[in-house]
Amino acid sequence: MVRFVTTWAAASFWLIWCACGCSAPSARLTFPAHPLCRAGDTVWYDLSGKRTRDFGLRYNTDGDVAALVYSDLHDGTVSRTYELADYANADVPHLILLLDSLPFQSAINRYNAGGFRFCAQPQKIIPPFPSLTEVCYSSVLHCPPLTGMIDQSYDQGTGHVRSAFWPRVLGYVQPWEQRCDYHASFYEDGLSFLDPRPWYAAELERAHAAIDKSPNHVTVVYLGSAASMVCKYGRAGVNEVFDGAEQLCLELLYERHGAIKISIMADHGHNLMRSTNLPIAQYMTEAGFHPAETIASPQDVFLEINGLVTYAAIDTLQPRRVADALVSHPEIELAMYLEGNRVIVRDAEGSAAIECEHQRLRYVPIDRDVLAYGAIVKSLGADAGGFASGDQWLRATRDAQFPDGPRRLWDAFHATAVDPPRVMFTTKDGYCAGLQEYEKYITMESTHGGLNQLDSATFLMSMTGRVREPMRSRDILGVIEPGFEPVAHQKK
Repeated sequence: MVRFVTTWAAASFWLIWCACGCSAPSARLTFPAHPLCRAGDTVWYDLSGKRTRDFGLRYNTDGDVAALVYSDLHDGTVSRTYELADYANADVPHLILLLDSLPFQSAINRYNAGGFRFCAQPQKIIPPFPSLTEVCYSSVLHCPPLTGMIDQSYDQGTGHVRSAFWPRVLGYVQPWEQRCDYHASFYEDGLSFLDPRPWYAAELERAHAAIDKSPNHVTVVYLGSAASMVCKYGRAGVNEVFDGAEQLCLELLYERHGAIKISIMADHGHNLMRSTNLPIAQYMTEAGFHPAETIASPQDVFLEINGLVTYAAIDTLQPRRVADALVSHPEIELAMYLEGNRVIVRDAEGSAAIECEHQRLRYVPIDRDVLAYGAIVKSLGADAGGFASGDQWLRATRDAQFPDGPRRLWDAFHATAVDPPRVMFTTKDGYCAGLQEYEKYITMESTHGGLNQLDSATFLMSMTGRVREPMRSRDILGVIEPGFEPVAHQKK
């Protein structure tokens, strides 16, 4: 049990350090959080603090923002008008705003209620698996594969624990973070989970400042405290994150007279329900395994568990037996492992296989249709051998319970990480697998990580006019800013 003592001690030290750390910076956005009134086709905002009509959004008959209007006399008389359609993509800066932990349906609901109508309608994004921030934004920003799925992972080559925890505390910045013009430090991300609201407000202004300072046509900013808001406050946190993001966008549009394009996205979905943490080490011990730092015998297992999420992993010499032990518990949704040249996906009632030939994928129930793809496979348009392209699978399954399962599961074991764990598993929503020490500091009102629709599907909306259909995370940049490849701004 050495590993758990070490990990818990590190987690405890880190959170206590955060709890004793500094408060959030005090700088805030200055644009009003709420409009003053609506008059006809224009929604007015008070910028002077005197309850005057200073700036307005003019809507067209489709309910979209068509123009920005300014009243220099502060009385609602329009002095200047700027049509958003007058700005070509190539002629103005492009902000790519990376948020965290926002479900697709919440974005659709906000848009249908009249929010973000300077953008086109949100489109569904299916991220890689597992649906964790580092995995998802590494894909979005075209970074090399992660070493392991999480900071604390098992090095199968050396037989030792590989930990990025202390390097990150001491300043190491992951490749996807290096490609951002702004992101908070690892230390500040920890602080934000203890008191999210002031940190999110501060990050909005930090992002605003980063955009103003950026000399580049494309500026990428990431607001990690959005995750803290959703994890701690659930649905209310989602709404507040959207409120703040829209406030930031409106401030930029106001200051630049509309001469900016904005694209907004999140990394993965969220289940918006409180979770109970599962005793995975106990499950393994009861099944006859020995949680350990090093896998020296067939009974040894290394638990790759960190945050309170619906994904976790186990390294073992007996992946099938470990998967059997996991799915015997009703709280476990799926367990996955490699068997020869196939990915096996299991639940409590049986298993199915995923196979790949020349980048074409096949899903084959062994003794159960685990992913519930029976009707989908019949209309997929697969070849005679049952193989279909990744794009065919995405189109056919993007609204299914387990969206894009074949591609995501195959990549999880072959492309997402250099050294993937031998067994990955997901919990049913309402449960999670994480370090117990974290529960002293936060009650998770929502979480993520799994393969299912709730945990996975998120959104992309943009002012560029280029976002017209659902897509995978890795395809986003090529759609919203063709030819753009982010470069590292910082290296540590």
